[in-house]
Amino acid sequence: MAIRPRVTEEFLWGLSEFLEGIVDINRKFGARSWKDVANPEWRNFRLAYEKNKRTKTFSQFVAYLKQKGYVKLPTGESTGPLQLTEIGKLKALKYRTRKTVWSDRKDGKMIMLMYDIPKKKQHVRQAFRSALKFLNYTMLQKSVWISSKDVLEETERAVRDYDLADCVSMFVIEKVRVPK
Repeated sequence: MAIRPRVTEEFLWGLSEFLEGIVDINRKFGARSWKDVANPEWRNFRLAYEKNKRTKTFSQFVAYLKQKGYVKLPTGESTGPLQLTEIGKLKALKYRTRKTVWSDRKDGKMIMLMYDIPKKKQHVRQAFRSALKFLNYTMLQKSVWISSKDVLEETERAVRDYDLADCVSMFVIEKVRVPK
């Protein structure tokens, strides 16, 4: 069973501060323009303003996620781990799907996948189907999927991640045209 990290608002702020620290180090030791070298007070003022603006933006982003219903705090708690709601999960999957482009297999073959996942693992089955859709598979039947994309390694990783090695059969197949 995979352990899920607890993402709290406090954790996100800690991460934001950590990343700000990296930005500060880069700004202190990174390349500067001649304008910054000639007027260091102005540079410090500008950097402080930019940091304040980023902090406000991050805070507004977390508030926006809560307002839209993408994340929520556990019931009855004012602080604690942020939970991704069903709406948030769907939004994340849609965004992830739009941004990934898979290349076609160079050998012209296809990957065919067949599975028989037990009813007691229904939630895993649904998640695995979402992974197959993300990997640009096309459903032929409920449990038979094919893809012409070069996603064999990603598919094998998904089978391992969902612990479905006993339930899934994968084949690399060649499309054959019947002569007339």
